[in-house]
Amino acid sequence: MKGFRLLAITLSLAVSGGFAHAQMTGQDARAEGEAIGTGVRDSTNGAILSNGAEANVPTFAGTNFPTLDYVEDPVGLTAAGEAARYQQDYKVVVDPYRTVVDPATIDLSAASAIEKDPDTYLGPGAGLGGATGTCSPLPPGGGGATTYLESCNQGSQPFDETRSCRAPLDIVVDSGGPPEWRYECDTIRIPTRSGNNSSRQCSLIAPHVTNGICRKVGEGTRLVAICLQGVPGKCTEPDFIEIPTEIYNCSQTIAFPGGRQVGGVPRILSEAVDETQCQSAISGATCTLDTETCTAPNETRTINGLAITRPCWEWSRTYQCQGVAPANDCTALEARPECVFDHDECLSYDQNGACSVYDRWFQCTTPTTGPPPPPAYVCAGDLYCINGECNTVTREASTEFKDAMVAMNVMGELRDGFDPSQLKIFSGEGLKCTKKLFGLSNCCSGKGVPLLTPWLCNSEDRDVDKRDDAGLCHYVGTYCSSKVLGICTTKKQSYCCYGSKLVRILNEQGKAQLGMQWGTPKTPDCEGFLIAQFQQLDLSRMDFSEVYAEFVDAAKLPDEIEMSLQIQEKIENYYNLNGGN
Repeated sequence: MKGFRLLAITLSLAVSGGFAHAQMTGQDARAEGEAIGTGVRDSTNGAILSNGAEANVPTFAGTNFPTLDYVEDPVGLTAAGEAARYQQDYKVVVDPYRTVVDPATIDLSAASAIEKDPDTYLGPGAGLGGATGTCSPLPPGGGGATTYLESCNQGSQPFDETRSCRAPLDIVVDSGGPPEWRYECDTIRIPTRSGNNSSRQCSLIAPHVTNGICRKVGEGTRLVAICLQGVPGKCTEPDFIEIPTEIYNCSQTIAFPGGRQVGGVPRILSEAVDETQCQSAISGATCTLDTETCTAPNETRTINGLAITRPCWEWSRTYQCQGVAPANDCTALEARPECVFDHDECLSYDQNGACSVYDRWFQCTTPTTGPPPPPAYVCAGDLYCINGECNTVTREASTEFKDAMVAMNVMGELRDGFDPSQLKIFSGEGLKCTKKLFGLSNCCSGKGVPLLTPWLCNSEDRDVDKRDDAGLCHYVGTYCSSKVLGICTTKKQSYCCYGSKLVRILNEQGKAQLGMQWGTPKTPDCEGFLIAQFQQLDLSRMDFSEVYAEFVDAAKLPDEIEMSLQIQEKIENYYNLNGGN
């Protein structure tokens, strides 16, 4: 156990050693800064522009650089350049994931105002050359805004829906045109024992042809019964003969036997179910007939004068259909002036390898709420100012107090977040939220945006939203969690969430320093640092400006002895519970 006690104390001192001034008060830091600044100023005043001043510049080796040899050695220059490609400095420059500064987030309004009229802000008695004067407040800037990423989706959306249509029975009836009567006459005379066919001779129709009442439309034959032996009423040898005939259509009835009406009589030309509506309803999808119901049964309808009865005149059909349709819910986000497109991420691919659904990310700006930041000042002469209080030492204010606050809070987080079972510090929790693509159900609303349908979001979704709004979560990535017809329908956004903003910043910037990864969106790695890993971090390279303001009101130096004892107690309790020695 002595070894773990020593480890706890060493860990405490290692962290506090990164900020040796953490035990200073703000007044001590100010006094030390004044002394250092005054000494540097006095030692260099008037000497920078004098002849031979380069001899006073630390590490200055003159102008005879070894690299000048490459002027006469282009081959050596090429070889040296190729070798430099594999050095860490070159990799940092070309690394696409390196931290970059977005110029759009830098507020230059105050600097621009000073550039236009510097005399206004230098104060009485001060000149551009640095003569002694007073401090003047800078014009208010437009800063204070924070940025966050918000996503929308564009691509294809699967659907599974019920479609309905009507299929009527379509019957086409020909009216038959003008009324006509048809007659068939015999062209030859045939006497028989029972009479003759003189009443059916075509010569009787000939006058009607002449006056235009009748017209010949064809020829044919007719079977006529005859009796070869016997008497009328008792034929002992009946027979049939075939005689030639002519066929006539007449516009009116005439005195001729056997006429029948053939014109002006309605008749059915076609009968079929009209599929037009249903074909249109199921187009663009794969559909299966679900139900079919007769909606007009056992009716008699008159069409072109013809009465027609059918068991069903119309059917109502429902189909179950599936398919894929274009979808886009980015219109509202694109229209917001405070949001600018950042990048695309593909959530799913179709069978041809093309992206079927994109996650489109926009960088949005949200103005901060609350009181404005304290005024800033520009001062003449060798002055520096903190919140308007200026001292004659140097033009650059000391950041030691802010560093001390960070060190103090790091020590507090270390005390509360040390895991004796893993010997790790500053670990987080992997959390996920869910969003239905192209729907109202959105449990990943984005920083500062309320959940649209909180009653549809589970406790984890609501927890992620709350902690992300508080600045406690690091976004890891997005993945498709469910598909229909090969198209993504639901996505999950993955986060690593921590107990404080400070711990989140330590993980974000510390993992970047050590080359540690965040895992994948499906399996995020939210583990913190081993003690040895944390000792490798250079906290002076980290940007803690996001949390400075939160530390000011609660600034309190930690009791290192008390903290060491608490960590020691945690370790002892763990090993007592788990049988350690």
